[in-house]
Amino acid sequence: MGKKEIAKGSMLIKPYGAADGMVTGSLYLIKTKGCKMSVDGGMFQGHHDERSEKGERRNLTSLSEVGRGLDNIVVTHAHIDHIGRTPKIYSEGFRPELLATEATVAFMKPLLKNSANIQNSRNYSGDKFCEMRDVETTFRHMRGVKPFKQIQVGQSNSNMTIEFETNGHVEGSSSVLIRDPDNHRNTLFTGDMGKPIQSLCGGYLDFADNYPNDPIHTLIMDSTNYGKEPVPFEEKREKLLSTIEKVWDGGGNPVFPVLSWHRLQEIMEIIHNGQIDGTIPLDCEIMIDSPLGMEITDVFRELGPDYLSPRYGNDPNFYKTPESSMARFDLKNLTIIKSHEDSLLNDKNMAHHDKKVIILAGGGMGDHGRSVNYIKGDFCKNPKNAVIYTCFQVDGTRGANMLYREKQRKERELENEKSTNNFFKKHKREKLVGAQVFQIDGFTSHASGPVEVNGYLNRYNLQPDTIIICHGNKPSEEKMAFDFGIIFPKARIIVPRLYEEIWVR
Repeated sequence: MGKKEIAKGSMLIKPYGAADGMVTGSLYLIKTKGCKMSVDGGMFQGHHDERSEKGERRNLTSLSEVGRGLDNIVVTHAHIDHIGRTPKIYSEGFRPELLATEATVAFMKPLLKNSANIQNSRNYSGDKFCEMRDVETTFRHMRGVKPFKQIQVGQSNSNMTIEFETNGHVEGSSSVLIRDPDNHRNTLFTGDMGKPIQSLCGGYLDFADNYPNDPIHTLIMDSTNYGKEPVPFEEKREKLLSTIEKVWDGGGNPVFPVLSWHRLQEIMEIIHNGQIDGTIPLDCEIMIDSPLGMEITDVFRELGPDYLSPRYGNDPNFYKTPESSMARFDLKNLTIIKSHEDSLLNDKNMAHHDKKVIILAGGGMGDHGRSVNYIKGDFCKNPKNAVIYTCFQVDGTRGANMLYREKQRKERELENEKSTNNFFKKHKREKLVGAQVFQIDGFTSHASGPVEVNGYLNRYNLQPDTIIICHGNKPSEEKMAFDFGIIFPKARIIVPRLYEEIWVR
């Protein structure tokens, strides 16, 4: 932990991921005289984040420095870049108590099991750092708690508490308020800040009346989407439907590589309501090729309507009854692809299908999951078909590379359109050798731009002397640092390096 010794009146904060321009691998160590805890324990994703400049695989790095003497792991939400490395702490022999909201615990279980299964599959070539037994050990040390309730953390004589503040990012997601009365400090770790209006779980405006009024002295912030402006629900819905229609009009069909949690269910909800209002024809077959996604959809059903917002888009009371709220996941003309062999066969059958189909396949970045079968298979050899991405593509993933190549192709087409050379006029469209690739913006569950970020933070009593900016690429971190330096001119603004020790007193 360095040469400095923790004394009463001081706190050490140290990032082990999601810092220094990295978006994934979220893990922050927080240590005071009476408590040592981590906030999150996420997996690094994408080549840029997974590999150090020396080529070392960050997911394989020992967490013994974190785990030794660790009292608690506090989990903000169940995305794999926030929970994926938690079993590694237990695999190295440490036994901290893991605290999360009850909904987060429910979603963590299938997601961590799936992560272990992927790592131990025959064809996996990524970082293998845990076994299923480590995941089971993690489950035995989990405790689900209710939001807006103080929970004691640390050693038995510690007065430090945490409180989960539901923040509208995904189901169960929260910011964490850390109260340290011995040091007379309160720290707000935002986790992934959500949106004011959010599908499925409801946005932060639904919960803001419950936020405490304690002064916030240290603020640790997610900057993921600070540099992007928000996209209204109706705009992204219309873009999704019009893109599908465009692909159909061209004689092809779309496949959506989707995150199995939240994104799949969000698109299912749009299709469900589209089938009701006629924007999705009932003779269109819906295919879901995501075993994990269906398992997670079952978790939504098990949690019940109390964990779902009655909102749909801008209507806060769209679902009038618990039954209609739960029916948002019910689709007509639905086919569920179960086995891997059936998925490979479906790729071949759908490659030149002459009827309207929408395929939702697991693996939001095209690197893992069933979406790989379509991207690498016959489906994407048909230039009439399309791959439609709806989530952020981490640098180095297959999805990011596909979008980059599509951008280059379109730029070359534009150059050819403008050329006065007869050869280029004759051959202005380069030969299409694969499916079209689209990105639909606005489906992020992160707060986007200064308006949404400040709209969330202004619900708290901010009196920060220290602001730590993390979990974003360098332009987002730098823009947020500049803006918050103006808003809080007396605060110390820190954009930390990986493993940098930050002391607050």
